Amino acid sequence: MQIYKGNFFILYHKMFFLAIISLLFIPIMKSGSSLAVCPACATFCIIPINPACVACIASLCVFGPALTACFDPDTKISKYEKGQIIDVYINEIKKNDIVLANNLNKFTRVVRNIKSEGIFNYTQITLESGEILTVTNEHGVIILDHKFNKRIIKAEKLKEEQILITMKGPEKIKNIKYLSIKDKYILETLDGTVIANNIYVSTICDDMIDEKRNADDLLKEWTHKHEKLYNEIINNSK
Repeated sequence: MQIYKGNFFILYHKMFFLAIISLLFIPIMKSGSSLAVCPACATFCIIPINPACVACIASLCVFGPALTACFDPDTKISKYEKGQIIDVYINEIKKNDIVLANNLNKFTRVVRNIKSEGIFNYTQITLESGEILTVTNEHGVIILDHKFNKRIIKAEKLKEEQILITMKGPEKIKNIKYLSIKDKYILETLDGTVIANNIYVSTICDDMIDEKRNADDLLKEWTHKHEKLYNEIINNSK
């Protein structure tokens, strides 16, 4: 009986989404625009892309399975401002801001930073130095494996003693907790990475995460796949 109810629930939602798509498709055709599948999150969007449609891409994947990198509201991001690098709370970060992309003082541009309200499941990582990173369970965290190769692993799969990369160098995870926290910030950058709470972390969707692959190769593929789309978002009016 439980299996039957579960299947019915899934079927109901699929029918609901198809009905919504059908309602949208007719006016779109009349306007001369068309529907396309967004390469960032496999959802349906209006082409040509406009600011109204951009809101549905990647970070708000209503029709797609991908989940984006999300941070706890107390997270601090290393931002470049007036010739200095300063740490500011994530709610202060805006599109087109310049932020640190990694621990080697490389900079990247913010594509967008969207607040999502609700209660979300987080993984809280405490390093030996006391630095804390709190991200949603699906968030891709960059680690160093036993051969010191960089990998990207979902936060919920991390284990104590694994090594993260900080602004001061490699550090072991001392403790991991699982929490439910109010609200989250969906931060995306052109490089697919950022320095958050002095820790080098990815900002890519979970559907791109492959812990067996080298993180640098994965990030190159990510940026190549999203470059055109993200530049279009950045160039749209605020």
